[in-house]
Amino acid sequence: MERSARQVLAGGVVLTMNARGDVFSPGVVVVDGARILHVGGEGSWLPHGGETVVDCRGCLIMPGLVNAHTHACMALFRGLGEGWSRHRWSASAYAPPYMDRAVPADYYWGAMLGGLEMLTSGITCTADRFSHMSLIAEAFDRLGMRAVLCHTLRDVGRAPEWEGALSLIRRWGTSARSRIHCGIGPHAPDTCSDDLLREVRRVAGETGARIFIHCAQSEAELDALRGRGHAGGVRCLAATGLLGPDLVAAHCIYVDEEELRLLADSGSWVAHCPVSNARIEGRLPPVAEMLRRGVRVALGTDWAVSNNTMDLFDEMKCAGLLNKVAAGDAAVLPSAALLRMATVDAARALGLDAQIGSLEPGKAADVIALAMDGLHLEPWHDIPATLVYSAKGRDVRHVWVDGRQLVRDRRPTHIDVGALLEEIGRIRRRIRGAEA
Repeated sequence: MERSARQVLAGGVVLTMNARGDVFSPGVVVVDGARILHVGGEGSWLPHGGETVVDCRGCLIMPGLVNAHTHACMALFRGLGEGWSRHRWSASAYAPPYMDRAVPADYYWGAMLGGLEMLTSGITCTADRFSHMSLIAEAFDRLGMRAVLCHTLRDVGRAPEWEGALSLIRRWGTSARSRIHCGIGPHAPDTCSDDLLREVRRVAGETGARIFIHCAQSEAELDALRGRGHAGGVRCLAATGLLGPDLVAAHCIYVDEEELRLLADSGSWVAHCPVSNARIEGRLPPVAEMLRRGVRVALGTDWAVSNNTMDLFDEMKCAGLLNKVAAGDAAVLPSAALLRMATVDAARALGLDAQIGSLEPGKAADVIALAMDGLHLEPWHDIPATLVYSAKGRDVRHVWVDGRQLVRDRRPTHIDVGALLEEIGRIRRRIRGAEA
């Protein structure tokens, strides 16, 4: 993946997502190596010679989307478990059919599939966690994506895989300036003992890693925690010292008023995954109330098993619609707020707001350009509303990460899609056996 020394993305509408809400129409984004050098209106940049000019006329140029919670490798099992009840999901420990037939190498290819789907849909950065993360990290590195990766830890019913978690940190580090870096990923309060959760907080302090956990995602989790003396998932995190601005808690469906206060007061983040919550639990967290109380919320797709896509444009739309219904109030979660939850707020949740989430000089050049001429998009009266309720991942035309153009005219520049799909087909036939 070659990166031009200086690229000028010219002629498109530039949506900066900066604190001033600047929009330049037409505008220009100048990329110097891996960083953004200049953002402004057309004519604000004079040619210096030796630049690569990318014609972005007819495109909306904006920051790459940021996925606050997913398991990309599980794209291998897309759509399996369809129609399961929440009780069956919980009883299965969230293991979809055929998962017991997969071998570790399969998860590399699953991450390639899920990661490439995200990348071509405009997601340039993701928080991802699972087992076999040494393999999965190599997939994200090959894809050229930005990723915060965690090896899952649990010790209820099994020994915690601390060596997997720590070796991942030794290999990739925890620096937010590194395209691939690590957090620590305890699975959930019910699958991690209080001692393990306290140890996670200690190691996070020593390594500088952020903490990523599932929390309050099922009634079964709450039942297990009551048996340990905790009245809820968030209360357990508070008691073990995990809450804080470096914590991202996925789901938080089953929370009460006191737990909302704990989340808000601690500055903890919630990764909201509305489609997965609707399809597994048939319920949503009280996101409108969370926001009203000052809880910090970012958006995630969760996994393709229950989503079934990794499209954050779809996720924004579903988050808006489902939460309006849940709150009984059509005014909650305006489009601009949803767009922030998938860009600058999600970057802040991952500790990356100094690097990505908006188009500003000095930040990493993680940029996407969407074609604006689709019939489903015209006319562009309101940019946030059009992006949230009309745009799709397939509208993304170009993608850059760290200044490298990874997608050009909707095609990856560095991955043989046909060969990837052949490998996925072989895995599918093997794990399904005679059924395939």
